[in-house]
Amino acid sequence: MEKILDLVRSNNLVQAVLCIAFGLFLMIYPSITIQGIIMLFGVALALMGAAGLVSYFRQKSVRYRNTGTLMGAVFYLIIALIAFVFPKVIAGFFSVVLGVVLILFAIVNVVRAVGLRSFGSSIWIAVLVAAVIVGVGGVLIVVNPWGASMTFVLVLGAAFIANGAVDLFIEWYARDSAKQADLMARPR
Repeated sequence: MEKILDLVRSNNLVQAVLCIAFGLFLMIYPSITIQGIIMLFGVALALMGAAGLVSYFRQKSVRYRNTGTLMGAVFYLIIALIAFVFPKVIAGFFSVVLGVVLILFAIVNVVRAVGLRSFGSSIWIAVLVAAVIVGVGGVLIVVNPWGASMTFVLVLGAAFIANGAVDLFIEWYARDSAKQADLMARPR
């Protein structure tokens, strides 16, 4: 049992250090991280396109080749090429889509807040405030999509660092408590 606990403790320690290191990497190099994710997206699409081309040309008879497979493969390869050549555009596009979705959520919540107002409860104020905050965030993302992507990566990095720091604190506290328990359990 002691060996299992030591293994879990060392695993938690390694995970905490890796979380902090990854979080620092995200915070120091946010643009590289975003472009790296887009490049991985491009690699996946290129592999899907190549697989589609192989599948299409593997058919010996031209009569039985599926043109949908060829069109899908070419589409994947074109999107992969765009991802490799214009990674910022792709990241900006996804950010704009996220911003529009947030704006739509905000509009729906404003309508809900107005509906809740008729019930006489003051909860509608909290819903309205949350909707306005979400709406402003959506507008800011639409206006500056690349900055929003960078902010997201920075926040993600900070979250990893915080998670690693908490894990390290828990590990330290658990070891300190175990030492205290061992000292109290020893016969005098």
